[in-house]
Amino acid sequence: MESVYRKSKCAMDIFRYNGKWYKVNPKAYEPERQTTQVAWAQIREPQKTKEEVYRLYAEKQRDDARILYPSFRKDDK
Repeated sequence: MESVYRKSKCAMDIFRYNGKWYKVNPKAYEPERQTTQVAWAQIREPQKTKEEVYRLYAEKQRDDARILYPSFRKDDK
């Protein structure tokens, strides 16, 4: 069972996950939601590289956009 605790300070988040503390420093011009989701993905699956985590995040955003904003063009699949 995982335990999650979050403290928010200024421009930095601190997470506790399974007894370990993680400090997340957001990148400049990166949305807080993106920083948090990418950080959690790296904490939960440490074997994945940073590039792979960002790629998976971008894929998920594209899938969400297709659902939320469907295209009604016949040539778009």
